[in-house]
Amino acid sequence: MTKDRNKYLVSTDWLERQLGNPELRIIDASWYLPDLSRSGSKEYRKNHITGASFFDLDEFSDQNSSLPHMALDPKSFAKKIEVFGISTNCTVVVYDGLGIFSAARLLWLFHLYGFGNAFILDGGFPKWLSENRSTDSKIKTFENFHFPISYKDELVVDLNQVRGSIESSDVQIVDARPTNRFLGSVAEPRAGVRRGNIPSSINLFYGDLIDSDYTLKSNTVLRKIVQRAGINLEKRLITSCGSGVTAAILYIVFKGLGAKRVSVYDGSWCEWGSVDYEKPLT
Repeated sequence: MTKDRNKYLVSTDWLERQLGNPELRIIDASWYLPDLSRSGSKEYRKNHITGASFFDLDEFSDQNSSLPHMALDPKSFAKKIEVFGISTNCTVVVYDGLGIFSAARLLWLFHLYGFGNAFILDGGFPKWLSENRSTDSKIKTFENFHFPISYKDELVVDLNQVRGSIESSDVQIVDARPTNRFLGSVAEPRAGVRRGNIPSSINLFYGDLIDSDYTLKSNTVLRKIVQRAGINLEKRLITSCGSGVTAAILYIVFKGLGAKRVSVYDGSWCEWGSVDYEKPLT
């Protein structure tokens, strides 16, 4: 990628040149909101980038939590991710069916568990298809390989940490949801979750960061958008959304622009909008 592109992205040209590299792992991480009536796993079985395997976000989430998509404990993630055959010599490229959406969540997970040689395909599957690049329907499998974990707990925050950050002058909470959801002018898509936003939070809709060809905007443009929103990249940034998926897009953007301290609020609005934040936790 050029210097003006996010450092966590690779181009479709680059990935096509790497097809067949034995140390490349391509992962389809497609996940869709229920209102789209799409299934990432079904679409993967029909067609995907040649050599890609499939990552099921729901399968890789904490099944014991009442909240969607909560990150697994390190040991559980390490055990589950073994099926992708990822060694320390591998380069991992993740993509999804919307361009840049759920793939960002998987990239953040790799960072959370200490694996840095992972990238997002800029433009994802839509751009790959529009360029008539190689696809197939073969189910790709690998021999299990032990995945080394180096957990980075500073990359994730919980409800109490967010509560404690609301009045901090050194912290900004940034919400990736659409503006109408942030303002509470429309109902939340999940039952039992109230409308609104976290006090003192800033809205930066993830969709405004993506171009019409499904690629992430240039760093020059992103920096202007971030500045206009009043976001200070020198501060500690906490990203949030509905269930921790598009919050990861903000994580990728902020880190790509040079922010040093960025964390994802894993419970996001699904958690905050379901509890009375004025009361202490029991």
